Amino acid sequence: MLKPWGFLIGFWLMISSTWLHSEVVQFAVSEGEPPLSSSYKNKAHGLLPDLIQLVLDYIPAFEAETQAFPWPRAQYFVEHGELDGLLTYPSDKRKKYAVFGDFPIYRMDFGYLIYRKNNPNRTQIEAARRFEDLASLTIVTQTGAEWEADNIPKFLKRREVNDLEGMIKLVFGREEGDYFIMPPEQAVYLAKKFGYQNDVAYTPVRFIPDSLIPFHIGIRKDHPKAYQIIQAVNQLKEDPQFQKDRQAIIDRYRD
Repeated sequence: MLKPWGFLIGFWLMISSTWLHSEVVQFAVSEGEPPLSSSYKNKAHGLLPDLIQLVLDYIPAFEAETQAFPWPRAQYFVEHGELDGLLTYPSDKRKKYAVFGDFPIYRMDFGYLIYRKNNPNRTQIEAARRFEDLASLTIVTQTGAEWEADNIPKFLKRREVNDLEGMIKLVFGREEGDYFIMPPEQAVYLAKKFGYQNDVAYTPVRFIPDSLIPFHIGIRKDHPKAYQIIQAVNQLKEDPQFQKDRQAIIDRYRD
């Protein structure tokens, strides 16, 4: 016969296990932006998934599950409540449907023009000191990239593609665009993938408004625990061990 205290202990263990169970937060990343994020064997890989995992490792009540999709679809899923979060630039459009942490988990330097070494307009690109100097050329941009929408003037002639690989192929393969904007380490990584590593040239510029792009954790506003999650994320800003672990991940991708 089960004694009363035995029943109480069993009941307490059952309740405690429920409380201690971590709640899954489903994040979306791009499937085509290595080394930041990509998909391999139906799993998300890269710097951003690793940083998302690190953040949630520091919040015991929650655990991360990260899935990779074409970037426009990834954003759509979060905006429409099918997934929960992003690690991305907190554009005005995204702030309408997601609440973001108050400090960047990662910063990416987009202060570079990437172009072909044999581009006949190379001198013009390298001499540019403002966007107006590039008005006669064609920039290649990515559909759904909110940072580009916020920082690249509308008067520039452009070609839009769906993903970063499309940018590489259009500029270096088909030679149908003059340049695009991207961190050089990412451009070189992608160029090597398609055999264009000997064709890549890049030059730093200082006229791009927000070239040092902050990536923040964002959770859709209609998630029942959105503000609880973001409050926990904000507390990591002053955590020295978290900052050390975060930098170690970033450094690993720069080697």
